Amino acid sequence: MSQTSNRIVTAIGVAVIIACASTARTGAQHSQNPFHDHSDNGETIHVLPTPASVHSPRDTQPTDAPVHNGVAVFPASYGSGSLIDHGGSEMSNAQFRAIYWNASVADSTQTSLGYATIKDQMNAFVNAFADTMNYSGSPTSDYSIVQQYGSSNPISALLPNAGFRVDTQPAKSKISDTGIQSYLATLFTSGAETPSASTLYGVYFPAGMKVQLQGGMSCSSFCGYHSHFTYNGTLIKYAVFPYTNCAACSVTGKSVADILTIVTSHEIREAVTDALGTAWYDSAGYEADDKCAWHNLYQMTNGGFWVQPEYSNGGTVTRSGFTATYPGPGCVVPNR
Repeated sequence: MSQTSNRIVTAIGVAVIIACASTARTGAQHSQNPFHDHSDNGETIHVLPTPASVHSPRDTQPTDAPVHNGVAVFPASYGSGSLIDHGGSEMSNAQFRAIYWNASVADSTQTSLGYATIKDQMNAFVNAFADTMNYSGSPTSDYSIVQQYGSSNPISALLPNAGFRVDTQPAKSKISDTGIQSYLATLFTSGAETPSASTLYGVYFPAGMKVQLQGGMSCSSFCGYHSHFTYNGTLIKYAVFPYTNCAACSVTGKSVADILTIVTSHEIREAVTDALGTAWYDSAGYEADDKCAWHNLYQMTNGGFWVQPEYSNGGTVTRSGFTATYPGPGCVVPNR
């Protein structure tokens, strides 16, 4: 494609964003919630703050879950009470697609578990993260705890891996949230990516490239977030993953890839259960994984990938063809 064509495509993408990105972020939540920020155009963004920027009444430092056999439930670190259904949208049949800004992040070797590159470890993690059956209370139910929050439609226990793209974008010093939306719109407009309302697009940025929100920069005030915009009538859900080699997003003993799987587990579950910020959150405005952030981190039985717990309301829930009794209330660690 010529430089002129590139400029035309980019202009179209930006125009689509300006015309269509105004989906309301209404119904949510308390302005003092540390898990909320705002984009450069004022829209509410659901961020994962750095460990040092949130303070639990129980513990101010990130911790690993103690060793135990089977399912364990720990008290929530943040928020107030159980999650409340506010009637908003969920992603009932989500899939995940990773988009790497360029090869410097995709081919980074700051990995663990024997993987050669970041893209290899993240791809294996996405394959391993979802369960293959409805919630069963088993020691491998790392994802299907979300099924209790399928109020509009049942949430699938499956999370298909839609693969990944390694782009060739030049490194920048920083990018805004609307810049990220424009980038995704350009991929859709050019035909490089297919817009889908059931896909969560995870955008991974290289080291040194900051993402800027109104409350501050990535790797100083937050480690990732999920959001959405409308492209040609399709509601696009996306998650943003800055490179976590900074001190603020680091946890002792864990690689960059380990932190990325922790942050990715947080953002996938929250995008699925609270896609637009209008569905499931507690009386203080905290989403499911906010309530358990940076505490009782654990390694999945399937693959050994590091993730964080998700909050469960507990109780018995019937969902289209299956009934499950969920542990809780509290932060669920299936196995450690």
